[in-house]
Amino acid sequence: MPGEAPASTTYDSSGHLDGSGHQDGGGWSRESFVEEVGLVWEAAGSSRMDGRIIAYLLITDVPYVSSAALARALRVSAGSVSLATRRLVEAGFIRRHAVPGERSHYFRVDDDVWGSFLAGERRYLDRQEQLAERAMELLGPEEEAPRRRLGNMRDYMRWVRGSHQDLLTQWRTYRSQAADQATDRQTDQTTDRQKDRPTDETAAPAAGLQDEGGPAAGEPSAASAPADDEEIRDHLSATLSPVLARHLVPDALWAAAEPLLASGPASGTASGSANERAALTAVVYVLTSGCSWQQLPAQFGISHSTAHRRFTAWSRADLWRRWLDALSAAPVDAADLAWCSTIVKSAASRRPGSGG
Repeated sequence: MPGEAPASTTYDSSGHLDGSGHQDGGGWSRESFVEEVGLVWEAAGSSRMDGRIIAYLLITDVPYVSSAALARALRVSAGSVSLATRRLVEAGFIRRHAVPGERSHYFRVDDDVWGSFLAGERRYLDRQEQLAERAMELLGPEEEAPRRRLGNMRDYMRWVRGSHQDLLTQWRTYRSQAADQATDRQTDQTTDRQKDRPTDETAAPAAGLQDEGGPAAGEPSAASAPADDEEIRDHLSATLSPVLARHLVPDALWAAAEPLLASGPASGTASGSANERAALTAVVYVLTSGCSWQQLPAQFGISHSTAHRRFTAWSRADLWRRWLDALSAAPVDAADLAWCSTIVKSAASRRPGSGG
């Protein structure tokens, strides 16, 4: 099921995070990162457990993780995880994630976890300002000293809140510019590779994958974006773990979906199949997580505009209903069938033209 330990995060025989995996020459590993971040948080006066959980969610290769998996990976009690995740959710560092049909608690971090924290911290400042004002109402006219202190508290929180708004605006501008620069570099690299290709290798777009109505409102035009399959191949090996696809699109679901998907330029090759599964995985994540297309995490290896184009084409081809029908006719587990049904219902709520 989604949210369990990824293959890229190694575990020992007890299910604990194994520091021997993915080390560099100096012994630096995923476990080292988790523990070091915990120590930094502790030195700053925060909970070490909070820092460890943030670090684990940042470096793990699944989109959301259960509280039970966190307890196993960090070798702590379920109660410790419960207290820490509650604090982190309230502070805006992490988010709860609901998995249909699952009673377990799941958690995830946004790609912009620090911007989310800045936005969440403003609620704390608002509350502190309100408390100071309410406390001043309790004072008598002769209590000048506490009135000065509480007035200073109120004014400070008000001033910091205004600074936070400016800082958040500056951060979002910086992040947007950095993303644009990364996209420009990627487009330049793709263009250079395409120039080096023999012209007889150029293939026409596959039937069923063309966005007949053009891009959706707010989506980049197809002319300005790299070809979908080329873009996916650029990132697949570096950012998409095979276990991630199996969490969101289990093997049984993929076996039913693969024949229904229109073949891309790499039809009949292993890379073409992997590209299709990567695209389907990204689309399924958006559909089942409730996030917008623009919030698709970069770890999926494709842009939000590519994922949206695939979703639009597949919806127009009635892929979702046919997928569920094919799976219903196959000998699959009830859990797989229920998960596919959830995906199909989510897709129906986001059909082009429905406002989803």
